[in-house]
Order: sequence, then C-alpha cells, then structure tokens
Amino acid sequence: MDPKNLEFLRKADKVYFVAMKDEIDDTDIKTPIVYTGVGKGRATRAIVRYIFDNYERFASGNGPVIVSLGTAGSGKFRKGEIVLADTFTNIGDPFIRVPFSFDTLPVPTGISCASSDYFIGMENFSQEEIDRFHKDFDCMEMEAYAIASVCKELNIKFVAVKCISDGADSRVTDFDTELPRFRHIITDFAKGLE
Repeated sequence: MDPKNLEFLRKADKVYFVAMKDEIDDTDIKTPIVYTGVGKGRATRAIVRYIFDNYERFASGNGPVIVSLGTAGSGKFRKGEIVLADTFTNIGDPFIRVPFSFDTLPVPTGISCASSDYFIGMENFSQEEIDRFHKDFDCMEMEAYAIASVCKELNIKFVAVKCISDGADSRVTDFDTELPRFRHIITDFAKGLE
C-alpha cells in the first residue's frame, strides 16, 4: 500500500460507511461511522440520507471523503490483507456493468471492487461465474458500488478500504465464523488512521 495514500487518509476529513456493526469495534474510533446495513439498497439510502443531513457542507465543497470500510472477498488477495479500491462495478445487473473510477487517492491503485446483490459463494453462484468474477475483479462485496455511484454523480470524494475476509468462493456461515478475526484487522487499520 502506497504510503502517500495512507498519509492522505490519515489527514483527510472522512466518514466511514460500514455495512454491519460486527465489522468494526467503534469504541475508540473518533472518525464518524455510518452503519448502512447489508446490500446496495440500504447503502444507497444511507449515503443519500447522510448527504441530505450534511447538505451545507457538501454544497460548499467542504464535505468529507466518503470511505466504504469493511470486508470483501477476493480470489487475488490474501485473507486479512487491506486493499484500497478506486474502481467500482455493479455485478447485479448486466445492463449496469460499466466500471467507473475515482481520483480521490494521490496514487491511483487500479484495484477494482465489484458489488453484488448476493454473497459471492457456491450458495449463490456457479463455479463458472465465480471463476469469471475472480478473473474480472480484484475484490467483491455488496455495498461499495451503490455508495460510489451516488458520490460519482455528486462529485464527492470516495474510496473503499476493504479487508479481505474470504476467497469469494466460500459460504456465508464460513464468513460469519471468521468475521471476528477480520473485525480486529479493520478496527486496527481504522485506529491507525486517527
């Protein structure tokens, strides 16, 4: 991870958007956290509500960097690794699969994050689909695209910080069992940005 990107995130006025309270221990985190709920629909409502409630800041150009913070699956990165994604794609609908990028970070990462309507695993996708996702995307989760699309439309700075929690090929029960381990990694990373 480029040190310039870490320094930018340390100094930035930012807000974390986290899907589930189980993903982070917010006890000693000073950065504001918005809990969205799981999925693109809930994430969209959360970002729209946040922008509406902070309209004056965003209208004056003084809005914070929006950071989608949480877990993601990946066939390319190791479990426990933190990645900064700046390119986003929706994989829930083939008609909305055009990726877009942000130049929020001082050093572009080129890491792609795809958001699905379902947990990426054998319960919801065929092996052929999973193999294609692994080839086409660096990490996969369920909220970042929704938040990113609103930020893109309104010219708001955005980045996703994801802890790789699975190989994007497991079961939801496996994710639930291992989540406490990744919660610790996400929390430590967020504290390091305080």
